[in-house]
Amino acid sequence: MPDDNEPSKKRPWGFFRTHKGLSRLRLACSRLPALLAKDLGRNFLNLSEFAGFSSGAKSLVANLRSQRSPHAPASSIPPPPPGKWGKPVIFASACSSKEKPGGWRFNGGIKLLNNLVKVLRKHGYEAYLVTFDGTYEPWLLDHQPHLSLEAFRDKLQGSPDVRCVTSWAEAAAFIDECRQVYFWDMELAWTEHSHFPAIAKLYRAKLRKTASISRTIQAWHMAHFEKPCINLPLLIDESLWSPDASLRKPRRVGYMEEGSLTSGYIQAIRESASAAGLDLEFYLLHGMEADILAGMRTCEVFLGMNVGKDPLWGEGCPLSTLESLSAGCVFLAFDLLGNREIVENGFNGILVPTRRPDLMARELIRLYRSPAELNRLQNNARLLRETSQTMEARWPLIAEFLELESHSAEKT
Repeated sequence: MPDDNEPSKKRPWGFFRTHKGLSRLRLACSRLPALLAKDLGRNFLNLSEFAGFSSGAKSLVANLRSQRSPHAPASSIPPPPPGKWGKPVIFASACSSKEKPGGWRFNGGIKLLNNLVKVLRKHGYEAYLVTFDGTYEPWLLDHQPHLSLEAFRDKLQGSPDVRCVTSWAEAAAFIDECRQVYFWDMELAWTEHSHFPAIAKLYRAKLRKTASISRTIQAWHMAHFEKPCINLPLLIDESLWSPDASLRKPRRVGYMEEGSLTSGYIQAIRESASAAGLDLEFYLLHGMEADILAGMRTCEVFLGMNVGKDPLWGEGCPLSTLESLSAGCVFLAFDLLGNREIVENGFNGILVPTRRPDLMARELIRLYRSPAELNRLQNNARLLRETSQTMEARWPLIAEFLELESHSAEKT
């Protein structure tokens, strides 16, 4: 899950459907028998009605359609063992190899997997993060229990009922150990491009269920693979991420370094605000999660400077969006697909066209000339966050994704 906010110059074909053409052709060919059978079946039924023996024909076609293709994606994988084993053990990982162990710092996907494990443990499930050697780079406020790949193998042997979750289609070291996989997609900039062969292979072989962090990613999976996909949005730990009005500094505007365009855009916005007679402090946020939270709590406004990792898909769903809202900031950012999943423009934040710092400056000036508007957006964001964007609010979706419905009412 490397982080690179600049549109790739190595993928000029990003807008076309020919990328990873061999994998796409293989996927199309795997669907061909079912499509031919459907077309032939339709014509056969029409002919049978004309000939007067439609009843027997319908029964024959129904029996044929019930036979699954050997290439059917994951629906042919049997469900997890029944509840007689008790609650399942859940493992989450992005471990690809010894060189890519899956415990990186400053990575949104790793943070989301940590939060998933945390909410599972809160509900009484035995859950772990898996890295190659069981270690990780410390940077979060609250790291969940980790296992090495070797310890994970041992756990698998003694746990008949398990769930293996990944958000990284190329997490080979982890996936190879799993009989079936639950895939939580967090970024189309990877899945659609370099990871497409890996995700297509997962659908053919091991993928049990799919979830996404946005409606856009959900629709992409359903369109490509013709299988259900659950929308499981971002998990932000509300026990840690909350506002503190006593710390907020008037006229402080926070931002993060989000690519090579950030410094130039901030300078342009700073100059526009100054020319409008506003004395604003532009505050660069960086460091560990504790530093980011402490800094965001002091800001009135947070500027989302992410312009998207992919020229078509943009940013899947930037964590800083929901985190800044959770810390009590007014969110002002570019209109990326991910931001639209969280922000209703003009209700709980403001979105402007991508790569238009001039329009961002205009909206910032308007906000500071209308203090009541700042308060309105803050209050709306707080109410929305408290009622529908907590980890507990996401629990029914987690239970549905990981097939935990029989245990979903149990809490500790």
